[in-house]
Amino acid sequence: MKVALTYCGGCDPAYDRVEFFERIRAAAGDAIEWVGAEDPAHEAVLLLCGCPRACPTGELSFARPVICLKDEQSPPEEVTRLLLERGKT
Repeated sequence: MKVALTYCGGCDPAYDRVEFFERIRAAAGDAIEWVGAEDPAHEAVLLLCGCPRACPTGELSFARPVICLKDEQSPPEEVTRLLLERGKT
């Protein structure tokens, strides 16, 4: 499954978004191929916002299901499960 990864602008991050993504990528293994949002073949979007404000959510529009994370509290395995589940719809 192809998932587009995108980040907020990072103006006030409360956690290391890149490190959290690395944990998600490790949990996903070969089940997810990570691509940019410009790839038209993506089936879902993972939006990693650095703080609870989640500025991009009001500005971005995707035709695919979006998982928006505002912190690193969700277990990477749960994030992977949600992406795989929502990408099927």
